[in-house]
Amino acid sequence: MTEASDAELLARFHDGDAAALEAIFERYERVLYQFLLGILRDHHAAEDALQETFVRGLEKLEGVDPDHLRGWLFTVAYHQAMLMKRRQKNQTAASPLSAGPGDQASLLADANPGPALAAEQKEEAIRLRSLLDQLPDPQREVICRRIYEGKRFREIAADLDCPLNTALARMHEGMKRLKSMWKQNHA
Repeated sequence: MTEASDAELLARFHDGDAAALEAIFERYERVLYQFLLGILRDHHAAEDALQETFVRGLEKLEGVDPDHLRGWLFTVAYHQAMLMKRRQKNQTAASPLSAGPGDQASLLADANPGPALAAEQKEEAIRLRSLLDQLPDPQREVICRRIYEGKRFREIAADLDCPLNTALARMHEGMKRLKSMWKQNHA
């Protein structure tokens, strides 16, 4: 299947062929990682950015021009690298260690939401947990390990004894279902 063109793989993916998605990931994983490593100069950061590239890419993959998949993936990767650099810069600048005495109090105050907001967040978390329980086990497992446990996709794939691409695909499908159920639940 790796001999197929990007356009053929995308067409197969749109027809529900999960193996086509795996072939796309396998084709671009190494080159995107090298690209990100060149920008970020850190193996862990490059791996995180690669995972986010694939997650973000999966969210929009259905609207991609098949003839420009490679360039589009590199654009997504570049944006993920820039977001990561920005976050790192902001975390360093907003670190409580670098804040002055007056700034520390405002940082702590912002971390505590008001009672109304806290109640709303708790209600939404309960609703989300209920929707998560409705997902197929493989999708729920990947989402919970990624979101609640903060694991990387490579760790999740190893824990579940599945290929990295399968873990990413399960995340994509699970998030798509969650969004759909959330909209139906709020309609």
